[in-house]
Amino acid sequence: MHQKIVHSIAHLVYVILYALLVMSCFLFYDSLKLVELSYFGWVILIFGVLLLLISNLSRKGRSSKGNREILVEDGLYALVRHPEFLAHMLISSSLILMSQHLISAIIGMALIVLLSLAMVEEEKRNVEKFGDAYRDYMRRVPRINVLAGIVRRMRERRG
Repeated sequence: MHQKIVHSIAHLVYVILYALLVMSCFLFYDSLKLVELSYFGWVILIFGVLLLLISNLSRKGRSSKGNREILVEDGLYALVRHPEFLAHMLISSSLILMSQHLISAIIGMALIVLLSLAMVEEEKRNVEKFGDAYRDYMRRVPRINVLAGIVRRMRERRG
C-alpha cells in the first residue's frame, strides 16, 4: 500500500513538472534567439514523439497473456529496454532546447532525473516479476542507448 502511494505521488510530481516544462517552453520559446537550437529541439521532439508512439504500439496487446504479464522483447524493445522512458527524456530535452531558458532547463533536468530513477525502479520490479528472463534481457539489451542496441542487433544478424 505504501509503495502505491509513493508511486502515485511520483506520477503526480512527474505530470506537474511535465506541464510546467511545456508551459515554460511556450512562455520562453527561443529566449536566447538561437534559432538553430530551436530547430534542433523540434527535430528531437518529433523523434521523441514518434518513438513514444511506436513503443506504445509495439507493446500494446502483447504485454499480457490472460492474467499473466509477458516480457516484450521485440520491436523497439529489442534495441533498448525502456523506449518510452527514452522518448520522454528526448521530449524533455527538446523542450529545453526550444525554450533556451534556465527555468526550462531546471524543470527538464529534474524530469530527466525522475525518469532515470523510475527506470531503475521499474527494472527492480521487472526482475521480481520475470526473474532470470529479465536478467538475461538486461544483459543483452541496453537500457536506453539506441546506438548500442542497433550495433548489437547488427552483430547478431551477421553472426
